[in-house]
Amino acid sequence: MDLQARMRELADQVRLHRHRYYVLDQPTLSDADYDALERELRELEAAHPELADPNSPTRRVGAPPVEAFPPGHHEPPMYSLDNAYSEGEIRDWDAKVQKSLGTLLPVDYAAELKVDGLSLSLIYEDRSLLRAITRGDGDTGETVTENARTLADIPLTLPKSAPPSMLVRGEVFLSRKRWEELNRERDAKGEARYANPRNTASGSLKLLDSQEVARRRLSFLPWQVIGETDHGAAMKRLETCGFAAMPLRAEGDLDAVLGFIKEVGERRDSLGFDIDGVVLKVKDGALQAKLGFTDRAPRWAIAFKFPATQATTTVLAITWQVGRTGKLTPVAELEAVEVAGSTVRRATLHNADELARLGLAPGHRVFIEKGGDVIPKVVALVPGEAERGLPAPVIPSVCPVCGGAVGKDDDAEVAIRCLNPECPAKLTARFLHFGSRPALDLEGLGEALVEQLVASKRFQHPWQLFKLLEDPRNSLAFLSGLDRMAEKSAQNVLGELEKARTKPLSRWIHALGIPMVGARTAELLAQTFPSLDALWAADEDALQGVDEVGPKVAAAIQAFVGLHPTLPSELAGYGITPEAPAPVDRSALPLSGEVAVVTGTLPTLSREDAEALLQQLGAKVTGSVSKKTTLLLAGEKAGSKLAKAEELGIPIRDEAWLLGLTP
Repeated sequence: MDLQARMRELADQVRLHRHRYYVLDQPTLSDADYDALERELRELEAAHPELADPNSPTRRVGAPPVEAFPPGHHEPPMYSLDNAYSEGEIRDWDAKVQKSLGTLLPVDYAAELKVDGLSLSLIYEDRSLLRAITRGDGDTGETVTENARTLADIPLTLPKSAPPSMLVRGEVFLSRKRWEELNRERDAKGEARYANPRNTASGSLKLLDSQEVARRRLSFLPWQVIGETDHGAAMKRLETCGFAAMPLRAEGDLDAVLGFIKEVGERRDSLGFDIDGVVLKVKDGALQAKLGFTDRAPRWAIAFKFPATQATTTVLAITWQVGRTGKLTPVAELEAVEVAGSTVRRATLHNADELARLGLAPGHRVFIEKGGDVIPKVVALVPGEAERGLPAPVIPSVCPVCGGAVGKDDDAEVAIRCLNPECPAKLTARFLHFGSRPALDLEGLGEALVEQLVASKRFQHPWQLFKLLEDPRNSLAFLSGLDRMAEKSAQNVLGELEKARTKPLSRWIHALGIPMVGARTAELLAQTFPSLDALWAADEDALQGVDEVGPKVAAAIQAFVGLHPTLPSELAGYGITPEAPAPVDRSALPLSGEVAVVTGTLPTLSREDAEALLQQLGAKVTGSVSKKTTLLLAGEKAGSKLAKAEELGIPIRDEAWLLGLTP
């Protein structure tokens, strides 16, 4: 056998066993035997460089560093995908596909995982990898061929059964296991951890040193062969060419792929890599050509995005926040990270029990998540973090703000509270609640101003702000003298207070900060008791006669009345005359009898405004979807509530529908 033939034979053997080891996870050679094959090939290539194949598997370890990546043009372009967030949106898309094709018959789709990584286009000529180009802007990307050669599941040469020319597109990603290994290496060196697998994969593929890229051990999954008429057959052929197979995929009509989406949603956490959805494609290439493209996306494909977006970051510290009732809430102070389009720096941990359940301590890497509701939460520790033995956080034995005693209202309560009635943190939180949109909506009463008002020690309760209206000239001078408060801003604050004197009774009841009395309960109380005097005079039986007011809420109201027995007359002394609600025949309202839930981000209405409008139209608003729910008002990025409503067959409405019901 001549030298070149031997080098080809060795290269084929090395490729075969690399594929079995890295892609199939089914090695048939010992490490020593494999090393011997690769060593012989390297020695022959070093001795006879003129005979070396540029696609030799030894190139997997990387070439010498480059100075920059040349641009690479995509033909055809690498388009983006339109997104869907609900079954309803997928059905709407299917209807558009059928309409465009002029058919009422079911369309066959292919459904595949939407791997959370970096898109890459692979160009093969004469069955050898010629170029690898990142997505870039869809028309032009970066040519990263040498780096792509280091990925074990990107074939450098194709078998004779493959077409001579082929254009394969797919996703470069980093497995969760390898990401953890790399982070442990960085921990040992005292280096900053990689933020998440996706960013690590993207940054790794664009390193100028392909030898370092090889060490990172990136992975690749194909998701399209350009020009093929049968997508499913093309994907199966790729497996025979040495590409890794998509671990979960499905084909069939709309109901079949919707079932697949549900299955993936249940199994996504068990996958060895991150996904952020499922991609649906019209299976038939001829139908794809007929449907064509918009200016940015194919009409024959769509990405179903899962409602929760997850990222990883580091807990820098655990602080304790004191609420208006004195409740101490642990808060994770996080290394800033982008999640669902916004920067997250803090996440509530709810209470000490949740903190213990997570086993969380400063320095831990954590998964954080933002669901359909936009509040970030800590989901769990990153695998391996629990074994690091970091010191557990200390549960406060005194209030972190005022140094006062802490305790629980009763033994069954989870939360601990500051017991000092004069705690400035409690007062600050009460002021902020008092002026919030669902309460009195005092524009300009923000955190910076409130902190200065509390620090002035002129006010022991939020409603004492109305003392400022008794002497407007001196009050204007006082407010104008505060930090970042010009005279115009001070005048605006006084104007907001003047307007609030006659705001609806329900808003006033909510603004007072009575424990367990939210906006909905305040409205029900205002409908039953036409004034604060009447509410203050109500006994326990009268209070429990109000819909949704049980023994605990009634006891909380009476306890608040006991602490502030003269409050109605005090407010009257400030010229406060809350507007009593007009009698309403709720049975005549358009949403009478409906039980509604709001989820997602609406185009113009805030969550509070939408709930208030639903209530004004006669609906009862609750916070979670159940069998009693009769309608769901959904906006963009609706989460699990939308999925549950669809599962239960609950009607789903949008903001336009709600606004159409208003006079």
